[in-house]
Formats: sequence, C-alpha cells, structure tokens
Amino acid sequence: MPGATVAHSAQAEQAEAAEPEQASQPGRDQRESEPAPAAAEAQLQAWFTLLQLAQATGRQLSTLLQLELKLALADGQRLLGVLLAMVPLVILAWTGLSVLLAWLVFLGSGSVSLGLAGFVLLQLLALMLLWRAVLVFKRSLGLPATRRQLRAIIGAGDSNGAKTTDS
Repeated sequence: MPGATVAHSAQAEQAEAAEPEQASQPGRDQRESEPAPAAAEAQLQAWFTLLQLAQATGRQLSTLLQLELKLALADGQRLLGVLLAMVPLVILAWTGLSVLLAWLVFLGSGSVSLGLAGFVLLQLLALMLLWRAVLVFKRSLGLPATRRQLRAIIGAGDSNGAKTTDS
C-alpha cells in the first residue's frame, strides 16, 4: 500500500500540474485572439483619421485656391487698368521727348528745353510708378500662397525632408 499511495500521489500531482496548464490554455487563446481584433480596429481607426485629415486638408487647399483665384482676378483687372493708364503716359512721354529734341536742335538754348525736359521727366516718373504697380500685381497672379501651401503639403510627405523649389 505504501507504494500505491506514492504512485497515486504522483499521479495526483501530475494531474494538478496539468490542470493549470489546461486551464490556462483557453485563457491564453482568448488573450491572443482579443488583441488581433483590437489591433485591426485601431489600425482601421487610424486610417479613418488619416482620411479625415486628408479630406480637411483638401477642403482647405480648395478654399485657399478659390480665394486666391478671386484675388488674382481682381489684381488682373487692376493690372489691366494700370496698363491702360500707361498708354497715354507713354504717348505723352514720347511726344515730350520728341518736342525736347526738336527744341534742342532748333534753338540750341537751354531755357525752353529745360521746361520741356521737366515735362518729360514728370511723365517718365509717372510711368516708372505705374510700372512698379504692374510688377506688384504681376507677382500676385502667380498664386504664391497656394504654391507655398502645396509645397508644405508635399514637403510634409517627403521622407527625405528635401525642400521643393518653385520654378
């Protein structure tokens, strides 16, 4: 009997040792299977958030483009007005220059030619101011804010961090 109790107690110890392993097996399967749907759901949520951010960025870029196109059209109208204002000044400057040269040849004296030179210089000064306005309006026709925003978006997606340049 003493041998039977030792064998029986050894079997009981093995059974007890096997029960926690078997009991832990279903729990381990449940724990291993639970993270998979949770990870998939988290990844799906991340993609959904990314899609929402891309949609919001697209809306903002679209709004910026619309507003800047309106500004560009208004500047285009101003540019046309400035160019139309330059036409009579160019004609007057040319006429003044022609008269000045004619007076210089005809008279050879400085009194009348100095007056005409002042007239021409005044016309040329106005012409230079209008040309400066043309350059300012011309720059805004290139949609600079939209280009900067687009470069920022493209630059953010660039893994090298290289900056793109405007040609």
